[in-house]
Amino acid sequence: MASEGRGEGVTMRAAGAPPCYRGGMTPTMAVVGFGNMGSALATGAVRHQAADPRQMIVIEADAAARERAALLGCRVSAHAHDARGAACVVLAVKPQVMREVSEAIGELASPALVISIMGGITLASVSEALGPMARCVRAMPNLCVQAGQGMTAYACGPRCRDDDRDFVTRFFGAVGDAVEVQEHMLDAATAVSGSGPAYVFLLAEAWVDAAMSLGFDRATASRMVRRTMLGAATMMAQGGSPADLRAMVTSPGGTTSAALAVLDARGFRSALHDALRAARDRGRELSAHAAGVAK
Repeated sequence: MASEGRGEGVTMRAAGAPPCYRGGMTPTMAVVGFGNMGSALATGAVRHQAADPRQMIVIEADAAARERAALLGCRVSAHAHDARGAACVVLAVKPQVMREVSEAIGELASPALVISIMGGITLASVSEALGPMARCVRAMPNLCVQAGQGMTAYACGPRCRDDDRDFVTRFFGAVGDAVEVQEHMLDAATAVSGSGPAYVFLLAEAWVDAAMSLGFDRATASRMVRRTMLGAATMMAQGGSPADLRAMVTSPGGTTSAALAVLDARGFRSALHDALRAARDRGRELSAHAAGVAK
């Protein structure tokens, strides 16, 4: 999830004597939080030229994370108020510290695009915290941004402009793909793509175990499963319909048909439907809780 990962709890109480941004050219982008998601997004944006590291400041409490950010060529700071004045502010912190971070930044004095990946924090909450100059976007990237193959669903607030949408698409496109949805659909998007990698990992885990039960050692089973999943995903990424591709490999009365019949009989499809509904409903509960914490 977007709010998970070490180093994303930016506070005003960072210890030590970190290298900090102390003025100079106003940064074009401020990335607040350099944990798993913040670092993946910032690194991808720099590598794919969606952002200039010389005009980016990374704000992070953890000294080791600041050192990693500095290696990208970014300025670094432990103080959230150094995000003020940036044309784009990316909030990649845990929702529990949203109030503290927003109070440290304060109401924005100049127009800025604010991209929040804080789980459960609404557009209205971010807008209220940072003021009328904030053009807010709420996004839910998944874990695969770390491999440059992420999927991000995002919703735009009412002040957002067309060029904001263009930038958001380019920013998240640097680490995968992005799709705009209505804010009320973000919990469903979390169920589909935010939690989605875990479904694939579980399938792979069970698949390897099943292959071992047929007599393969773990290394061989893992190699066969990983390559098969990668090949199938690549064919779908090239535009193939899952149903059409399944039909291509399923001969009537053949081995694949026998396997799929067992999965159908055991309720594979209905179990997946139920799983996504459970994830969506839990997302709604967590969003309601996060909204209460942020107030």
